[in-house]
Amino acid sequence: MTNHRIYHHRLSYEKLPVPGWNDIRNTTDVHSLYWIQSGEGVFHYGEEKVSLPVKAGDLLYLRHGFTLSMSSSMDKPLCIRMLLFDVLDVPYDQEQWMKPVPVDSLDVPFYRTYSPEQADWLESQFARIWSIQGPDPHERQAEFQYVLSRLISFMKDTDTSHNPSMKAFQQARLWIETGYHQPIRLEELAQDLGISISQLRKMFMKHIGISPKAYLNQVRNEQAKTLLLLTDEPMKVIADACGFADEFHFGKMFRVWNGIAPARFRTLNKSEH
Repeated sequence: MTNHRIYHHRLSYEKLPVPGWNDIRNTTDVHSLYWIQSGEGVFHYGEEKVSLPVKAGDLLYLRHGFTLSMSSSMDKPLCIRMLLFDVLDVPYDQEQWMKPVPVDSLDVPFYRTYSPEQADWLESQFARIWSIQGPDPHERQAEFQYVLSRLISFMKDTDTSHNPSMKAFQQARLWIETGYHQPIRLEELAQDLGISISQLRKMFMKHIGISPKAYLNQVRNEQAKTLLLLTDEPMKVIADACGFADEFHFGKMFRVWNGIAPARFRTLNKSEH
């Protein structure tokens, strides 16, 4: 028995770069690709609402039934292309096509950051999907099937999680993005992942452009700004939630990163949110 896979276009839309927007994935009975064109923000997924900072060049695949909420940065608002589609396998057995079978999940990475060269190619493919026109729906579907098949193949071919160094980098990045509220010794993290701290630093510089420490600071800073704008929690609570030893250290580092005290940042920006 062989299968013929069909990708059926359901919906394409964009989230425009409006500062501080929040949204939730409402249509969960389909597969989705979220392509981050520009900006920064934080996604929350799973029952535990795991935080995942995202930025331009990131591509997420959301399987059937996957829950997700999104928030955009205030100073670098997110612009996202969202592609919703169904996936069906049509079995062929004994010279006869069988009834289509829905596919619940694709074997592609949930989340990955791409290089500038790869991002240019991905953007061209999403732009091509957005430009599909014509009076014949069958021709439109055929072109969509072709372009999306290329995208899926590209995501599989560039999945380098089997590489030990890349796997350690991806695990370290995920640990930082989900464990930023805890005390983190990057040397110990590298050791636990079976990689030297210098090699881990090289991987971060290559794929993100900043060191692991700078990335941890960036994640904590974005989370702090989000809590300042979206909650009324006191500074002590926010400091603890973002991994700072105390309120004084939090205020000091926030001023270094943003040139303004956290309380002043909240006062100036919360009324605009």
